[in-house]
Amino acid sequence: MRNLNVLVVDDSTVNRLIVSRLISALGHTVMTAEDGQQALACCEQTRPDLILMDVIMPRMDGLEATRRIRARFENQWIPIIFLTGKIEQEDMLAGLEAGGDDYLTKPVDIKLLTAKIRVMSRIADMQHRISLDAQRLEAYYHANEMEQQLAEHVLHNLYGDRSQTGIEQWILPAVQFSGDIITAARSPTDTLHIMLADSTGHGLSAAISCLPAATVFYAMTQKGFGINAIAREINKKLKQHLPVGRFVAATLAAINPQEKTVTVWNGGIPFAAFVGEDGRIEKQFHSSNPPLGILRNADFDASVEVYRWTDPGRLMICSDGLTEARSVQNEILPPEQLAAQLNQRHDQAVLAQLRERVMAHLAGTENADDISLVLVPCAGSFGNPQPHAANPSFTQLSNWQLQLDFGPKELREELGMATLLGWLNQIGLSENQLSEMLLIVTELYNNALDHGVLGLDSSQKHSSSGFASYLLQRAGRLFNLQQGWIHVAMSHVTEDERPLLRLTIRDSGSGFDHVYYQQHEPDELAMHGRGIALVRRLCHSMRYLDHGSCVEVEYILR
Repeated sequence: MRNLNVLVVDDSTVNRLIVSRLISALGHTVMTAEDGQQALACCEQTRPDLILMDVIMPRMDGLEATRRIRARFENQWIPIIFLTGKIEQEDMLAGLEAGGDDYLTKPVDIKLLTAKIRVMSRIADMQHRISLDAQRLEAYYHANEMEQQLAEHVLHNLYGDRSQTGIEQWILPAVQFSGDIITAARSPTDTLHIMLADSTGHGLSAAISCLPAATVFYAMTQKGFGINAIAREINKKLKQHLPVGRFVAATLAAINPQEKTVTVWNGGIPFAAFVGEDGRIEKQFHSSNPPLGILRNADFDASVEVYRWTDPGRLMICSDGLTEARSVQNEILPPEQLAAQLNQRHDQAVLAQLRERVMAHLAGTENADDISLVLVPCAGSFGNPQPHAANPSFTQLSNWQLQLDFGPKELREELGMATLLGWLNQIGLSENQLSEMLLIVTELYNNALDHGVLGLDSSQKHSSSGFASYLLQRAGRLFNLQQGWIHVAMSHVTEDERPLLRLTIRDSGSGFDHVYYQQHEPDELAMHGRGIALVRRLCHSMRYLDHGSCVEVEYILR
């Protein structure tokens, strides 16, 4: 038993002396007080571990003193044992109601006093440990609150501003933090990129697992990379950084309003579909890949599905937290039923109605997993274009030249555009210059690959069925490509005191009838041929060489 600080309160000098000697003989420290007022003052100066309180005293009796001590130290328990010659039941009840813990009758029995002190000591020790645990728990709670607020701030800022994307989204976490994230950003070519990612588990640990995916998504979208390259890089990062058993299911989509196309890479998300304005599912993008972070990059399949719409609609994506959400009757809510509710005008917000439908399905039951749902309008445009900063002066070397050659391996793995995009981001272009050069390089490189190396006929794109056939042929020919190459050269020159970028792209194909395309503007409703006209308008000059297998353009750095 540890040494206690015991306060003896009694108006009798003899009683105080006898009890004090008994307490001291047991090895404890003794303080004394003559009445209740002195007892309160002693407690204010030095909090005792135990109080032996007489009941009948002048100025302030033991009952009143006990009540005031309990009120003053309501958060600190001090054991109080009444010492009294009265043993009537009413007196004992009055003492207990005042806040006393036990009774001893006078004269004090030393054996009984020793036993009661040991009991109170054990209770006090327990109370002390509980108090320390409570303090530690409170400190942990406050630290955890600060960490949660910091994490929420970081996650909120990381997942970006939706004001320029036009999307509607809803996330219902299973706990405070969601392991589902929805990110959206517009590329320099004004293509809208969306990613719905669902990490294993839920809560803060799941949200943290999605951070590398979101970081890569924004950085590569800003630099103009396609979603296949973004998916590959996210997979690489997650494979490197996440522990075994952690992975991220994700759907990445790119919406190009000019081409009226939706391009989707789906790895593990149960539902992604293009839904027409009548609520009918026109195209469902099934998961044909495992989640991100499982495969080595050498085994990763970055192939995508492309759908071209005729009439406006919405891209609808939802996580398995929604598709597997169970009602009280253990029934699921098929996403097709939610899609059917999209049979409204395109400009009407319907997410609130879908949310109400899901909550009615749950009917008060807690969702076992994070629920996420995103709706993306697929129409003519996304509204206002992204603002561009004022064009800075071109600060790189005044004259330079770069060259790259892509062979069958690089073309099969689609490394060409990713390399060119990284290249363009390193040569000091302003935002507007980068946006226009991305359009130029993308169009000319894809023409060289699709029509020069792969020998595809762009007239197939005129119809929806032909467009799908075109994509299938492209994927098959690219997969089996054993011969062919693309040579790219870019140089910075000055002519007539004007800084220019000169871009040359040459391919191994046999060329095409470029004279016809130079003499005829494409029909605005045509599904092919418009890209060359756009390049011609953006560039200072454009010419074809070697029967069309080589194109050279000059772009003014305004």
